[in-house]
Amino acid sequence: MRKNKEQSSSIKELLMGFCLGTANIIPGVSGGTFLLIFKIYERVFSILNNINKANILFFLSCIIRLIFKSGKSSSLDTFVEFLRNNDFIFLFKLLVGAGVAIVFLSSLMKYLIISHFSVTYALFFGLILISIIIPVKMLKDKKAYLLFFVVLGAICTIYVAYEVNPYEKVKKKSEFYAGKYLENQAFDKEKKDAAAFLFTGKYTYDEYGYALICGAVAVSAMVLPGISGSLVLILMGEYFEVISAISGLKTLNWENLAFLGCFGMGVIFGGLLFARLITAVLKRYYNATMAFLMGLMVGSLYALWPFKKSIIMAQQYIKKDGVISIVRDMRIYTNINEIPQMGSQLLFPLVFFIIGCIIMSFFVNKEFQK
Repeated sequence: MRKNKEQSSSIKELLMGFCLGTANIIPGVSGGTFLLIFKIYERVFSILNNINKANILFFLSCIIRLIFKSGKSSSLDTFVEFLRNNDFIFLFKLLVGAGVAIVFLSSLMKYLIISHFSVTYALFFGLILISIIIPVKMLKDKKAYLLFFVVLGAICTIYVAYEVNPYEKVKKKSEFYAGKYLENQAFDKEKKDAAAFLFTGKYTYDEYGYALICGAVAVSAMVLPGISGSLVLILMGEYFEVISAISGLKTLNWENLAFLGCFGMGVIFGGLLFARLITAVLKRYYNATMAFLMGLMVGSLYALWPFKKSIIMAQQYIKKDGVISIVRDMRIYTNINEIPQMGSQLLFPLVFFIIGCIIMSFFVNKEFQK
């Protein structure tokens, strides 16, 4: 009976993790919101605060004893008890479930952004628009001075979205690969097959470093109710790169692994740092923080406007599995917003905008119901 109860609990916790992973890969759906819905928000923050120097050293000592010393049964019991006392087993189950969701959905998100940009962004726009209600409802006092923090947050996100032009990023990378195209034309099949296990320059050192920074910044949003980590990645121009690297894991490309490793390190260190920082900030400046978050979300609607000016790139040089090749007539979206034309260009995005509003309304009502 107890065993069945533990299995049922494990399945439930893995499903919670899957929902959290799904939320964090979809811009507009906040992982922090799901933590509140599942009533585990404070529990997760408590676990993160338990990841300190003393516990890390004890964790490593347990691993060393299990590998190198005799009496493994006793060491294992001590290790399991340590994990249970600090609730790390629960956190591990959440992470496994979240990881499965992210890997499973990354290819789908990549396809939707490439092939159905306006419709996908319209869905995101609807999700974000309704989720602004969350920080509004979480305000304890609605005073006039908080408008300053709302405006400040909006200015920050609009500025970042304006400065980060996806087309310029693609163009710069294409020009870099164009200079090396002739060198790679001589790649024979043997080198091509081996390329998946080599570092061939798919990412620059700056891109690895930027991925680490983005991971640290995005995880701070992932744990906050109402704001999405994926939205932060979109604003920083890194969302597509991250989901592309995740969807490319099936090829066992070491560069994808290294890129995600840097991003993951940012998530880990950022999570440990921001878990404490956010707790302190919310205690001292709760209303100002919520107002600032509200502003970030309002400003993000500029970045998520579904109708962007697009440019057809006659020749785009890309690098895949170590080989540079040419893709012709690729449509690349800029960060310049446009007014849509009447007809199907407006109809389908409008339908998915409404769907996004309905979905997020359900979660908002679920979160704040008595």
